[in-house]
Amino acid sequence: MKKYNPKSLANLKPGFKSKWKDTNTKLIRIPAAFEKQVLDYAHELDDGVNTSSDSIVSSDLREQLMKLMVKINDMEKGYKSNSASQLVKDLKALSDQYNLL
Repeated sequence: MKKYNPKSLANLKPGFKSKWKDTNTKLIRIPAAFEKQVLDYAHELDDGVNTSSDSIVSSDLREQLMKLMVKINDMEKGYKSNSASQLVKDLKALSDQYNLL
């Protein structure tokens, strides 16, 4: 005999429709900081969206580019408008790392 919480069954309204296409679900515990990302990813999988590693790479690439933009805005050495040698080196390294060119 399966154990269940009668209160949880009583709270289900007639005609309740799951938010998931695959209705076989499981409760898991994750760090609260990852909740939105994990749910977004899970919903993409459930919807059949192609979740290739490209989205992860582009997210990492975007983060690296944002770091470069901060250095440019702070005018760090090698990132000043009159001398962009370090910026050029870093952009070439990112290009090589992500096979952009």
